[in-house]
Amino acid sequence: MTGAILAIISDTHIGSSTALATPEFEVHSRYDIEAQVTRYNRLQEWLYKCWLDFWAYVYEKQGKGRKAKRLIVVHCGDVLDGVHHGSNQLMPEIADQMKLAFMLLEPIVHKANGFYGILGTPAHAGVDHAHETALYDQLGADAIGYQLTLDIDGTTFDFAHHGRAGGRPWTSAGANVATEVAIDYATRGKPLPNYIIRGHRHVIDDSGLKIPGTRAISMPAWQLRTSYGHRVSPTVRSDIGGLIFVDGVLDDSKMHYKGQPDERKVIKV
Repeated sequence: MTGAILAIISDTHIGSSTALATPEFEVHSRYDIEAQVTRYNRLQEWLYKCWLDFWAYVYEKQGKGRKAKRLIVVHCGDVLDGVHHGSNQLMPEIADQMKLAFMLLEPIVHKANGFYGILGTPAHAGVDHAHETALYDQLGADAIGYQLTLDIDGTTFDFAHHGRAGGRPWTSAGANVATEVAIDYATRGKPLPNYIIRGHRHVIDDSGLKIPGTRAISMPAWQLRTSYGHRVSPTVRSDIGGLIFVDGVLDDSKMHYKGQPDERKVIKV
């Protein structure tokens, strides 16, 4: 193998009716008499097509045979949607969410040379992240943590779930995140990571070259707006996609998928 591909995803929120799902999945699977198969909706269909495109691109970059690169996969947390915020946009049983998440992620982890799981928000991950940790364990994660630092062929990455992003399209909190992490590393006498990766906000943000020596990037998600999202930030739309590094070089070509179904129709009266 020559070199490495790092594929980073975040905030899949599997179990939500506005998040990633396979074309068909089972609900109420705890009891075979009640179990039923349902199909993805229009939002999930679009997300699934983007998901397939993202991983096809990753595998193309990885290559095949003796010249294939190592594939490292990191999930930045909130794998499941959980039961939260009074939302009714859910597969109601956590076991069903975990089953669907395993169906989506296991084929990817199986092909990877390393898989690392970041713990997300307890409202989604379960009390003390019990559900998310159990899923990462089931997938055979090489390491699980609130924060992980990976050195991949000399390029270092600092991963955590929670981070800030600009609350408006014309603002950015990326430099704030980069500065906070830089101070933390300096206080501990550690060299700065080359990249700081954060999830949680579902909105792309990037410190760029503002903080010399490091760069903070807020990840897109795999969940579109929920009823809760419409309530707390009605004018903000989720960014959909993932982040790829090829031999330590940033490839953001699959970080912002466009064309998502838009419920804001013009109704002529």
